[in-house]
Amino acid sequence: MDWQIKTLSKKSTLSGEHFNPGDRAISLVYVDESARELARADLHVRELDDLQLPGQALGRWSWTMKDPEEGGSRAGDTVASAEDFFFSLFENAENAEREESDILKHLLALMLERKRILRAVGPRQHTGFQTYRHVKTKQELDVPVVEISRELMFKIEDTLGDIIF
Repeated sequence: MDWQIKTLSKKSTLSGEHFNPGDRAISLVYVDESARELARADLHVRELDDLQLPGQALGRWSWTMKDPEEGGSRAGDTVASAEDFFFSLFENAENAEREESDILKHLLALMLERKRILRAVGPRQHTGFQTYRHVKTKQELDVPVVEISRELMFKIEDTLGDIIF
């Protein structure tokens, strides 16, 4: 399984239309079944219903195109995108048995724990599942514990681009 994905696009994957400052966009992470690699599609919110993915969607997050003169994204926007993406990984029951989904869940849970968005419940698990509680909603989620190698971390960083904080 390859994890080669670009950073956030300046134009829609579907229409090729450029994102203007202030435009809302959606990023979908999916497994391209024909190429057996993780991929991402960035598109305008209005295009979501027209998109036909060549594989199964794992998760998504929304973002707002920033004005290049304002600099990079705000830290709060980045955390909100990571939080949206994390919860979207649990929405599709088919993701429950996908290795790619497990890896993303584990990595995002660790990052969100570091930002105090999630808290580990009970003793730290080294195999199986770790339960996390979402601080705001008190919702508890069982996250698979996955060993993440250095090589895999670099691939994931390319995949998630700007929401790695």
